[in-house]
Amino acid sequence: MMILAQSSPLRPISANGPVLELKNLGVAYGRGAASVQVVHDVSLAVERGEALGIVGESGCGKSQTMLAALGLLPRGGRITSGQVLLEGQDLVGRSPRQMRPVRGREIALISQDALTSLNPAMTIGKQMAEPMIHYGGMSRSAARQRCTELLDLVGIPGAAARLASYPHELSGGMRQRALIAMAISANPKVLIADEPTTALDVTTQSQILRLIDSLRKELGMALILITHDLGVVAGVADRVAVLYAGRVVETAETETLFAAPRHPYTKALLDSIARIEDDVAERLNPIPGLPPDPRNPVSGCAFHPRCEYSREICRNALPILEDGTGAQHPVRCHVDPFVSSSLRAVGGAR
Repeated sequence: MMILAQSSPLRPISANGPVLELKNLGVAYGRGAASVQVVHDVSLAVERGEALGIVGESGCGKSQTMLAALGLLPRGGRITSGQVLLEGQDLVGRSPRQMRPVRGREIALISQDALTSLNPAMTIGKQMAEPMIHYGGMSRSAARQRCTELLDLVGIPGAAARLASYPHELSGGMRQRALIAMAISANPKVLIADEPTTALDVTTQSQILRLIDSLRKELGMALILITHDLGVVAGVADRVAVLYAGRVVETAETETLFAAPRHPYTKALLDSIARIEDDVAERLNPIPGLPPDPRNPVSGCAFHPRCEYSREICRNALPILEDGTGAQHPVRCHVDPFVSSSLRAVGGAR
């Protein structure tokens, strides 16, 4: 449930610098011999007004990383290392009570399926107004007015009338817009969109992505867009971080990543995207195999069993994330031509 701030009009967030920063974040499930590490040493940062895309196949640790940042890991999950810094303040170790004012007010989440995120037994208006009344101290009439303004802001026609609708009475696109309206109701500093268009048709996907991007720019929020599809981030993200097997394997500005990808996994993701100019008779280029099971970690580079460029060093030593070009384009790869493998190897897997 979103925590609502005061009822003042939505206003852009000012100031510069990282608003959310993850430093060497690790996440595991279970303890002792049964412990399974699913996120390894992830470091990311996003500034106000910036859009960061986090890309990777299902099971690569994208959502786990962000759930850890929000303190919303499922039962059994725990942060094993690192920091989650919100404007320099570490959120790791805070109790659920201490995290309550952070979620919604500071960091908001848009999940991928609005139908399962919204309460089917409550009207849209009641769901939106409840936190405004109980946590924001607003009157029912003021909360209703605010809800109408928010639904209108996200482009729902007849916003006032839609407050009386139940989730099942709205289309998929409208439900997602209502979820976005709830997420931005407290004017958060960071908006995390976790596969926000997965359950939508192509046309509606485009509309929702444009809406999220325009709200990000208008309100000055930092946006973290989680997706398995590089094509989704192409027109939205300023920078992209590619995750594989719970590790960042490459990060760069979006234009640079698309023009000159360095990691074989990133290249394979780009090659698997269908393009309008492609011959319909040609087959897509799927990546062979599957990401490794975290219960059975792969030694060396986790991508080497699926990589056509794999060498002996890839099977025996974990590469570190470094930039050999001096162009702020780090990559975790032994075969990258710009960096010497001998300088990048970390003895054995970790």
